[in-house]
Amino acid sequence: MKEKSILVFIYLCLMSISAGAQEITLFSSDGEAIAYIDYNKDATIFLWDGTPVAFITSDRIDINVFGFNGRFLGWYDNGIIYDKNGYAVGAKKGAINMVTKLERVKSVQKITPIRPVLPITPIKPIWKNYWSNTSLLEFLYYGKK
Repeated sequence: MKEKSILVFIYLCLMSISAGAQEITLFSSDGEAIAYIDYNKDATIFLWDGTPVAFITSDRIDINVFGFNGRFLGWYDNGIIYDKNGYAVGAKKGAINMVTKLERVKSVQKITPIRPVLPITPIKPIWKNYWSNTSLLEFLYYGKK
């Protein structure tokens, strides 16, 4: 009985590791884990509280970030999210040289809304080597339905 409990525990640990491997944490300019991309849910971006706010799509040239309200938010390139002006608003660990804080426990994901019809994306600007004045949280809230 004890061996069965250990096997179940190991199985659950392995399942959580494999599920987590399909998620990429997005950090703000101060290294705080704000959101994550869940590739198991069609590249949906969830806030840490489980709220779905945006998603990532590809138009064969660029990887774009759209809100569930249909608004174009920016681009995702080499692990960095850029705003419409080319400034970084968030990044995955290792994409930018910064110290990241420990990740808190995520909340349960809320129901993902239906994706809207997408507008034409604007021309991509030249990336800037600076952080945007807009925080990652504020940027993602622009896409909330």
